[in-house]
Amino acid sequence: MPLLDATTVSLRKYISKDDEPDGKYRILRKIKTPLQRIAVVKEKNGPVLIYGDGYVMFGTTEDDEMWAEALVHIPMAVAKNRQRVLLIGGGGGITAREALRYSEVKEITSVDADAIMIDIGKNLKPLVKFNKGSLNNPKVTTVVKDGRLFVEYNRQKWDVIIIDIPEPSEDSLGLGRLYSREFYRLLKKRLQPGGVIAIACSVLSVMPEFCGSILATLKAAGFYVLPYHFDVMKKYEEDWGFCLAATRPISQSDVKILIRTRFLPRSRLKDMFRIPSKYRRKWKTRKIQTDRNRVLAQIHERH
Repeated sequence: MPLLDATTVSLRKYISKDDEPDGKYRILRKIKTPLQRIAVVKEKNGPVLIYGDGYVMFGTTEDDEMWAEALVHIPMAVAKNRQRVLLIGGGGGITAREALRYSEVKEITSVDADAIMIDIGKNLKPLVKFNKGSLNNPKVTTVVKDGRLFVEYNRQKWDVIIIDIPEPSEDSLGLGRLYSREFYRLLKKRLQPGGVIAIACSVLSVMPEFCGSILATLKAAGFYVLPYHFDVMKKYEEDWGFCLAATRPISQSDVKILIRTRFLPRSRLKDMFRIPSKYRRKWKTRKIQTDRNRVLAQIHERH
């Protein structure tokens, strides 16, 4: 194996070899923040990608459109009201853009632990064009704070809470506190009557146990839970997992999309709530994430 020069070693801290673009690209910005290393990358004749600690977090791509529709419009369809929305991990502004499409929305709070990430969402021109300036919208309040601390010290209540954050790993064990039974119990207290929570559960096809553990943890916190997925195996060789949680029984019949979407036709919705048995089988030995254990980080490390 050839030796890596200092420039390549430095680059790999921002763009991992596993997640490097296939073709030519330019690095527009490299920023080391107190929380992570961020790289802004422009593919030749392609999208802009935002990397965190070497891996793509989001970008101006079609799969980001799909992800945002799946994560936002399902809970918005099931919630009894849609006036107040909390986004935890919303620095890119893409989920805020989708939530702003509802005329009933009066207030969105977008929380991200990294001030630089919010600055990118507000000011990076290609991303602002993509997110339609959502983080600069007067209905949107951006907050630089750890999502757990924000919820602990804020007594407000929301109709819809959407959580889209990185997976806990051995290098970021603290993220487990944003997936724990204790945190989910706290979120119950911050929901308006009839409110719902949607949680991004990583790549179901890669580590189904991750989604299964979140499902078990939500139930342990006292929620009714409806798991769903978005199958993009043909295009991206992935199947994305999500969990919808509420303080009342919920079912697929409650999901009636209220606005026009690109990627959620009736045929797609019918499939989204049929979790393939090959994934469900991995849920039989579900373990609950707490503030004190490393369940999700250990699942992440195994894969």
